[in-house]
Amino acid sequence: MIVPMFKYSFLVFHADYDGFLEQLKDLGVAHIVEHQEEPTPEMQELYRKISDLSKTIKALEVRKKNKNGEDAGKITQTSGEKLNDRIKEIESNLEQTRQHLSSLYKEEKQLEPWGDFSRDVIQNLSAAGINIRYHICPETKYDVAWTEKYPVDLISETDGYSFFVWVADADNRELPEEMAEVDEITLPEDTLEEVRKEISSTQKEIDSLEAELDQIAIEDIQILTNYQNNLKEQASELNVRFQTFEEVEGRIRLVEAWIPKVRTEELEQQVDSQDLYYIKEPAKNHEKPPILLKNNRFARLFEPVSKLFSLPAYVEMDMTPFFAPFFMMFFGFCLGDAGYGLLLVFAATIYKPKAKKKMRPILTLVQFLGLATVLFGVITGTFFGMNLIENPPSFLADAKNMFLDNDQLFNLALIFGAVQILFGMILKGINQTIQHGIGYSFATWGWFILIVSSGIFYYLDQKTPEEGLFFGTVHMTFVVLSALGILLFNHPKRNVFVNIGAGLWDTYNMVTGVVGDLLSYIRLFALGLASAILGQVFNQLAFDMAPDVPVIGILITLIILLVGHGINIFMSGLGSFVHPLRLTFVEFYKNAGFIGGGKEYRPFQKVQ
Repeated sequence: MIVPMFKYSFLVFHADYDGFLEQLKDLGVAHIVEHQEEPTPEMQELYRKISDLSKTIKALEVRKKNKNGEDAGKITQTSGEKLNDRIKEIESNLEQTRQHLSSLYKEEKQLEPWGDFSRDVIQNLSAAGINIRYHICPETKYDVAWTEKYPVDLISETDGYSFFVWVADADNRELPEEMAEVDEITLPEDTLEEVRKEISSTQKEIDSLEAELDQIAIEDIQILTNYQNNLKEQASELNVRFQTFEEVEGRIRLVEAWIPKVRTEELEQQVDSQDLYYIKEPAKNHEKPPILLKNNRFARLFEPVSKLFSLPAYVEMDMTPFFAPFFMMFFGFCLGDAGYGLLLVFAATIYKPKAKKKMRPILTLVQFLGLATVLFGVITGTFFGMNLIENPPSFLADAKNMFLDNDQLFNLALIFGAVQILFGMILKGINQTIQHGIGYSFATWGWFILIVSSGIFYYLDQKTPEEGLFFGTVHMTFVVLSALGILLFNHPKRNVFVNIGAGLWDTYNMVTGVVGDLLSYIRLFALGLASAILGQVFNQLAFDMAPDVPVIGILITLIILLVGHGINIFMSGLGSFVHPLRLTFVEFYKNAGFIGGGKEYRPFQKVQ
């Protein structure tokens, strides 16, 4: 559910303003009303620093994890700002040093074919009028006779190329025509030995900088986190001051804030003790107050899922508790393997005590999704890709008929779709009644009655065709009542002809839309079938490809099973999460009339 909000307008004497803000921050219940959306340059700079720090802290956490908490000593810097500046300096030096190392490796690669030689000898020869020129050509183009005909010496042949020198003096400066496809190159000024020494020293410099970053990651992430929290508090306070109006020539400050109903009493006790004047009024729909969700323990697990799309608008119901059971069932339907489900449950259960506090609700959600997968694996008779319907073990031989076959699963997917779509219509009708009045919901209830009554009477007509119930008086009464709501009374403030036109257009959209929405739920069956087939394929590969050697055969079978089922769990698990999301956010939300666009409740408070 959405927690009701109240809007408070505080009138504060300018001398008491700073103390009032501290009091608000300590309470941590006031979401400041933002009248001005464009932040000041100072606030933008703080937001940039906070964003950069988030990236830095994440990178350091990854580095710390890779080091497995090894103790690398203590850092001398205690200031978060100085530490952050040092990290930026290290990262800049690392980038420059790595670029330099890359250029050194290129020089080494250029020099390696020529070997290590003395530059002094080359310079002495040059002073005597003898110049050494460096040439390269493909091995297929090099002629060994050149060493006898010309002042040529082959140095090496590497990677399909011949490297040779031409000893040029006053009489043979030009290459002959048969060397037209030979390229002359210029070598780096340093020798191979010098380049390798510089590579070694540069690598040591990089290792030293990396070690310092490791040291910071292991010992002082908390310093950066505290510094980031301080910046967040500064940015939050600047925003409050920015959104404050000055009245009575600056002597009075007007601060407006949204307070959840459950926290108003606490706030008023504090404010009344300070003799501050305030105005309290319930939130109005057009003011777009922030959204604070309050659900039971089960539905709360699915709030991160609902936030992937959008928070609800303040004027509507929170859809989280209504789609949560469907989402869990749909996930289990798509993955549909009892073995995979047990694996998810065990993995989440084992990791949960070691995980951070904020990760534990996610792991609890994984446990529920795993249980749903186990349930549908039992229903379909699938365990790690083994089809228990076709090849049941002896202890399940009598229960074979209890498993659902593919035709039944296909029908079950459509039944789930029909139930969720109709449930969405009920929610839409309730939403319309709450927001605008029952007169605006007649069309929705008309469609609901028409679809449900048609389904029921069609089923009864198939059971007793001789009674003609589908076209009987009772069903036709429901049809007429539905048509009145759909075509005539779909909007209480429009004339009847406009309503008829709008109703006909709505009829076209509903007929085409509902059928398409219902067919979308076939993906539940298709994904579950694909997951089961892939599991069977990997099982068959594992046993067919294993050699008939006792130990090696078992080892290869186990490797194929682990890799194959690992791939299947990842791919099928991803699809089992994404496609129920799509069914929720498109089919269900559309039929439930979901508006969305709510802004999350973020109180002005101290950052822990």
